[in-house]
Amino acid sequence: MKSTKQRTALMVRIWHPLIRIIHWSLVAIFIANYFVLEAGSDWHQWLGYAAVTLIAVRIVWGFIDPGFGNFKTLHLSPAAVKTHFAHLKQRHMPIKSGHNPLGWLMVFAVIALFTGLGVTGFMMEEIDALFGNSTLEEVHMWLADILYAAAIVHVVAIFITGWRGRIELIRPMITGKRRIR
Repeated sequence: MKSTKQRTALMVRIWHPLIRIIHWSLVAIFIANYFVLEAGSDWHQWLGYAAVTLIAVRIVWGFIDPGFGNFKTLHLSPAAVKTHFAHLKQRHMPIKSGHNPLGWLMVFAVIALFTGLGVTGFMMEEIDALFGNSTLEEVHMWLADILYAAAIVHVVAIFITGWRGRIELIRPMITGKRRIR
């Protein structure tokens, strides 16, 4: 059996704890607000404000993270997308990597959708002139539904990319580290 030191040497750090805390907190908040809590309830509102706060922290952290969560690691060019699909075709994703180009698009979609939900939720509950505004409520519901659909696409993409690219994607979001084979 390998010693702890040898096992640790076979791991590479991918995600900082703050990235993981924000990710899983947003997952929990979305599940609670979408499936469990009554729309407009105090808990729904406070969790919505917490989500927007987490998004703000993630944006700031995107400029100072020393690792793969930094926006400097962002590559969204057509060449980067082509390279990503080439890695998938070859069934070999780079082990020392964070988000692929499509993963970064999901990060920005989540940022935009949670921000939109926070803004529309705030407007509906805190601005008296907009209380009960059906258009605003509809936009809020559409944003929530789009976020739900995006989450489903995200989970499916994780499983497909992990399987096709022969790379651990779930473990690093839990432990922060990926095994090197």
